[in-house]
Amino acid sequence: MNKSSQQGLTLLELMVALVLGLLIVAAGLAVFLNAQRAMGFQTSMGDIQQNANFGLSMLTQDLRHANLNTPSAQRVNNKFVGSGIVFVNANLPAGVRTNTANRLTAQGISEDATQAEASDQLTMQFMPDVRGDDQFDCEGNAMVAGRTYVYRYYVDKLLNHQQIAGSLDRFGLYCDSGFYVDSSNSVVGLGANGQLIIQNVDAFKVRLLVKNPNGNLRYTTIDEYLALMPTSVVDEKQYVNVIGIELGLLVTSSQSIGADASFNTSTKYTIAGQEVELQDNTNNGKYLRQAITQVVGLRNTLGAE
Repeated sequence: MNKSSQQGLTLLELMVALVLGLLIVAAGLAVFLNAQRAMGFQTSMGDIQQNANFGLSMLTQDLRHANLNTPSAQRVNNKFVGSGIVFVNANLPAGVRTNTANRLTAQGISEDATQAEASDQLTMQFMPDVRGDDQFDCEGNAMVAGRTYVYRYYVDKLLNHQQIAGSLDRFGLYCDSGFYVDSSNSVVGLGANGQLIIQNVDAFKVRLLVKNPNGNLRYTTIDEYLALMPTSVVDEKQYVNVIGIELGLLVTSSQSIGADASFNTSTKYTIAGQEVELQDNTNNGKYLRQAITQVVGLRNTLGAE
């Protein structure tokens, strides 16, 4: 009669095997989770960079047209009709000065994601050299020769279907386009159909590079500039002219970075020389933010001379 013996694992060997298996699974899971976090972080950074590169380049390209072919004596200020930056009604022809309330360049006028100080609004005008049928305004409408176009840049909340459930309120930078001709009695289309050009913008600030009659340069906010040029200043030799614009954007990611919220604990940012503070929200730290600044020289002006 043959005898056979059976061999197996001891209890100790089985426990060691289970522990080793768990360690291998845990290591694999850790690699997977880290990869997911890294992908979320990189996606958020990509959102911000894409907005900055494409949206801001479009905005600055438009601003370089300010004051083009307007009757402003190649000056940008709050006195001349045709000034490339529209500060007051006096910068527009007398016939189109109706219904311009809240549509002029102004400081702290647009609702945004920050406390106290709302975003600025920037309004510009120019008459383009229209050649062919492939030139369009910021709303996508074909440009027509002989029209003076007025662009208004402002921050507003995105439409409901563009909001993300459970996340922060999303804002964006919009461009509102209108135009007028010599026979117009208003700026046609202004205030009717602003188009989103940069999404996920928490704040938008503007500083003006100005030159005084003594040839000194300085940056001012919009309100500071208007205080330098009250209605009592009527001598052109005393005018303070604008020769450049500094744009500041606080751009946020559209996706949460989740557990990486410790990377983003700041609630105060400086854009265009002005400090802004986010509204109180426990979810603020879950989104990446970046302050972006761009200076644009006004090419169509002799204001620096």
